This record gives sequence, C-alpha cells and structure tokens, in this order.
Amino acid sequence: MRFKSANNEGNELINISSMIDVMFILIIFFLVTTTFKEEEIDHLVNLPTDKRNQSLSQAKGNLIKINIRENGSFVVMGTQMTEEQLSTWMEGEVKRKPELKVLIRCDQNSKHLYLANVMSICRHVDVPRANIAVRTER
Repeated sequence: MRFKSANNEGNELINISSMIDVMFILIIFFLVTTTFKEEEIDHLVNLPTDKRNQSLSQAKGNLIKINIRENGSFVVMGTQMTEEQLSTWMEGEVKRKPELKVLIRCDQNSKHLYLANVMSICRHVDVPRANIAVRTER
C-alpha cells in the first residue's frame, strides 16, 4: 500500500492564470463579434393609439421604418430626408430588395398630407407592402 508523504501535499499548486487569460480572450471575442440590433425609432414621433393589436411580420433586413415628425420632416435610419431624397433612396432599395416592406411611423399631431405623400412615394416606387404604425393599448 502506498502512502503519500505529508510534505508532498503543499508543493502541488495549480496555475490558473492561463485559464483566466483564455476566458478574457473569449469574452472579448464574443463582445466584439456580437451585433446589437438597433431600432430605427425616432423618439420625437408620438404615435396615435389603437385598441387592436396588429403586428407587421418582418423578415430580417426587409423592413424600412420611415419616421414622420410633427413638423413634417422625414427621418430614415437617423438621417433627415426631403421627399425627393426619400423617393430616390426608396427606389434604389426596392430594386435591391423586391420584397421590401415599409413601416411608416407618423406623429399623431402631424398633418395628414405628410403621411399621404409617403404613401404616394411607396406606390410610385412599387413597394409591395406599406403599413402605418400605431401604439396599441394594453
């Protein structure tokens, strides 16, 4: 029968510094490679309220959100655009993605004219589906 000597037990140390280094490298790798989804929501747009709960099914990358502020300015992906710029940009997007869907977020206090103009642009550039966003009551 083999017995361990008492003086051998204190000499065995496990070096965990390399394991900690690997863990930090993995954490940094996952943080760098992770993509965070940024919503195209303009917080200056105050949506009207609707009692029905309808949602727009969205395929990844096929949804454009157009924000219409109270003063009538159009904001897409954080960039303010004129009607002409919006029309030109949307025409290019529809050519690249034929199944494009548009979600129009219009401020409840803005004029109906601005919403009608965006809907007209969508029809003009042959957007297959354009919807109007509302805030639903819970």
